[in-house]
Amino acid sequence: MSSQPPIKIKKKRSFFDLSGKEKGSFLLQILGIFMVFVGIVYITGYIPEELKVDREVNTIESPELPENAANTTYIRPDYISIAKIGVESVIEQPESQNIDILDESLKNGAVHYPGSGGIESGNMFLFGHSTNWKIVQNKAYKTFNGLEELEKGDEILVSADGVDYIYNVDNVRLVDESDALVDLDTNEQMLTISTCNSFGAKQERWVVEAYRAR
Repeated sequence: MSSQPPIKIKKKRSFFDLSGKEKGSFLLQILGIFMVFVGIVYITGYIPEELKVDREVNTIESPELPENAANTTYIRPDYISIAKIGVESVIEQPESQNIDILDESLKNGAVHYPGSGGIESGNMFLFGHSTNWKIVQNKAYKTFNGLEELEKGDEILVSADGVDYIYNVDNVRLVDESDALVDLDTNEQMLTISTCNSFGAKQERWVVEAYRAR
């Protein structure tokens, strides 16, 4: 009776059993698949809108309103244009300072903080989203893109009831969220704009202050 040759069992190899060349090839394949996926996402413009984004208004610390704010009627702004940085946006006018309501308004464009100043008098406070992402489904997330590029003297156009008003930038500053307070207790014809430094981050704010020129 002849002896049978031993049966060879092929052992499954793990990643760590591969040679250096095989490991490199495997990693390149994974990288290639990942790049194809990223390319498809970029081309289709699919970036989910309902991200868990830190709320813009939470970091503004809800400005303290002047004592007579509730009894004062101002001409409220309804559109803003900043030609230098390509900003064009409607201005939402929520009636409540409730965080959920303000946050919902941000999905439509710039927001006028209820109780802050208007065209005739006071510090007119506007805020909105900005992002460094090239593609987003909701354009409102790019409302104040480029705000940091403004310089003293640049013009900002604000429309209200069909009339255009011009504001000149006075200063542009990057502040920590804890310092991003807005003083609304003034009678000057002033405009303050605030936006996040990067989409989804709340550590810093870009704040622009401007004064009405005409």
